[in-house]
This record gives sequence, C-alpha cells and structure tokens, in this order.
Amino acid sequence: MNPGTTFAKTDKGKVEMAERSGNLTAVQRRLLILIDGKKSESELSAFARGGELDEALEQLLRLGLIEPTSQLAALQPIAAEGYVAALATEPPRAATSVPEFEKVREEASRFVADRLGEAGTPICAAIDRCASPAELRKLLRGIEIFVGQRLNAETAHAFVQRFGALLL
Repeated sequence: MNPGTTFAKTDKGKVEMAERSGNLTAVQRRLLILIDGKKSESELSAFARGGELDEALEQLLRLGLIEPTSQLAALQPIAAEGYVAALATEPPRAATSVPEFEKVREEASRFVADRLGEAGTPICAAIDRCASPAELRKLLRGIEIFVGQRLNAETAHAFVQRFGALLL
C-alpha cells in the first residue's frame, strides 16, 4: 500500500463500530476507530506495532469495513527508520522530525531522573538509547510499570499519557 493512502469506513464498518461483533483484533478495532477519511496510512502506523499495520488494514479491507478514498495525502519523506511521513503542510512533531523527537526523548529522560533520582538511571539510559519514536513507544509500558512500582500509579500514568501523546 501507499503510505499516503487515506481510508474511510464503509457502511458495514460503521455498523461494526456500533455493534462490536467481537470478530476484530485489538489492532483492527483501534484502526477502525481511527479511520476517518483524513488520516493517511503513514499517520495510522503510529497506532500499530511494526508489521501489524499492513495486515490489519488488509483484513479490514477484505471484510469490507473500510475502503480507500480517492485522495492521496501529499507526504514528505520519512526522517529516518521508526518515524512516520508527515503531511506536506504539517509542522514538525516528534513522530516526524528527528530534532523534535530528540527534545521529547530528553524531556522523558529528565522526567524519570527528576522523580526517581539514582534509581531511574537504568531507565534514563534506556530512553537515551531509543533512536526513534517507535522505539520509545515500545519502551513506554515498561517505564510505566517501573515508575508505578517506585512511585505511584498516577505518576506512571501521567508519564505514559504525556509522552505517548507526544510520540504520535
């Protein structure tokens, strides 16, 4: 598929959203929820793990729940492996720009260091090793558990909510 392809829900897809048949995987359901006729395949990739997107979209197409629109989003080339292609008119963000990602990565490391001190050193090192938004997104769940065990669930949840949103 083309990363600039946009998809829309079919009438059958809208019914599936309302009735929840239970026949979809979590990834397929998440994508079906997000598909709005405007988001490109590249934008949707931020909501699926590597390798899951194409298979999930193909299944949604086979089931007749989505269809490609006639529009192709004009995308810039991806910044590097693990980044998504930005719309030509979109300002840089962590998921599309190396410098913006580096700022978010530094902020995440600082968050952990400020709250956990010396105990957070291994987590900060792991964050600093992340070379892309995709890698840091994979690490978020582990960080949430670690921060939750050392501090509290509210702080851990705040961390994941803040940085998860910045990486999309």
